[in-house]
Amino acid sequence: MFSANENIVLRQYKRRVIEYIESTIPENALELGTAVMVMQVSCRQPGCVPLETAITVVFPKPISKKKKKKRPNATDVKENDSDQKQDIPEEIPSFPQPLLPNLEESRIGGSFKTRILKPLSDVTLDDVLDALPPSFEGGRRTTESMCLKARDMTFAQIGQLVGNDDTRDSKEGRRLVAEYLKVCLDEYVERGCVAPEWGESFTVLDGDEKKEDMPQIEQMEMNVEKDMTDDDVVKDNQATMNDKWGKGNFMMRRPDENEDGK
Repeated sequence: MFSANENIVLRQYKRRVIEYIESTIPENALELGTAVMVMQVSCRQPGCVPLETAITVVFPKPISKKKKKKRPNATDVKENDSDQKQDIPEEIPSFPQPLLPNLEESRIGGSFKTRILKPLSDVTLDDVLDALPPSFEGGRRTTESMCLKARDMTFAQIGQLVGNDDTRDSKEGRRLVAEYLKVCLDEYVERGCVAPEWGESFTVLDGDEKKEDMPQIEQMEMNVEKDMTDDDVVKDNQATMNDKWGKGNFMMRRPDENEDGK
């Protein structure tokens, strides 16, 4: 729970973010009743940031126009009996034009939702513009920008896990992880873009060939070794990729007493 002072500060941050968003919405849309809601939420799911900012833009509902029905004549009742049995789809009330260009939610009185992977206190105007599509004035979120962001986040994570320097071990480590992720992305698409349980492998699909010859990581390591040229062979006294990362199931081997006696 937040204290009274923390709640006051949080409301100030919220008001600032709301002003950022309202500055991207046309005045006529705001005058018609467009509302902006901002909330700081916590996420405990694996891979989530601890605190993020959820944004919802609620557009006003268009006024539905009801048509007056004429009383049918007695002769028309029989003719219209069959027509009355058929379901006539109700027309959704909407504005003649969207309040924001190319944003259907603004035409039918829906809600637009987005989020910023930062706490409210850290959100800037640039963060807001990156989270809004071009329908909002200055919005920069497109399919390409989202893909680039996902790509850059993935590359950064690989560098943090394996090493981001120019040494041979770090380069081969990043390559190994990239090859593994390529296989995982193909499996992700094959399964309708449904991720497996956190830390678990994908389940085998019907008709998939079982790969029992060697573990997946070991097979990729062999592909890496095949691509290495003769000039890349490392001397015995230098650290190699296999020395650092191991192969297959990463088993540790204890020294043999017979070998020590030689």
